Amino acid sequence: MAGGPRLVCPLCRTLVIDGTEPLPGACPGCGARYAGGAADAPGAVAAALAWWGLGGLDADRVSGGLFRILPGDPLNSSVTVTSDRRDGFYRWWVFVAAAATPADVLARAAEYAP
Repeated sequence: MAGGPRLVCPLCRTLVIDGTEPLPGACPGCGARYAGGAADAPGAVAAALAWWGLGGLDADRVSGGLFRILPGDPLNSSVTVTSDRRDGFYRWWVFVAAAATPADVLARAAEYAP
């Protein structure tokens, strides 16, 4: 991707970043908070948990749970994990809806882990 990284909000489909390196922030469309930026989803969840000061949650369980939330599940509109698009590799990001509390929805996501 010649223009650099591209990150789209998975909750509202707004283009969040286009051409610059993403940093934790908020979606300009829906206000969802996002953090992460790691090479894999568990690493992104660990980075997001650290960013939001949520040391009491297990990143592997949260990550595993996020991938088991079905599209029709109401929790899917509050928290999700996605990757950006860039040349040769990508980074993973955790998005939490503006109206949701990261601690609450990430703890609920962990319950979906096997």
